[in-house]
Amino acid sequence: MIDSQDASSGCGGGLNPADLLVLPDRQRSLLTLMMRQPTPFTVPELAEQLQWSAEEVSATLAEVLQLGYVTVDNGAYQVKLGRRTPRVQPKRQSPRVAAVWDKLG
Repeated sequence: MIDSQDASSGCGGGLNPADLLVLPDRQRSLLTLMMRQPTPFTVPELAEQLQWSAEEVSATLAEVLQLGYVTVDNGAYQVKLGRRTPRVQPKRQSPRVAAVWDKLG
């Protein structure tokens, strides 16, 4: 099984939907549920929705909180989505375009 610490490429930077693919089942289930609703959840609400005990929810929330995937405010938890920074490489000029520019001077 993949350790969720190793699965997080951007630890603390928020959740990238691609991160869900490598998370353990419990973390993935919790975060998927939380992503479907924009409002924050409390532990009892999550336990009811997932049909887990409050202790299971709290333990899983602690894990994803440590990874930086959720935020907590007054006992309400919400998914923190991360931003992907595209890796942009400079585009190489086509040999044809270079030849045209050479002829144009």
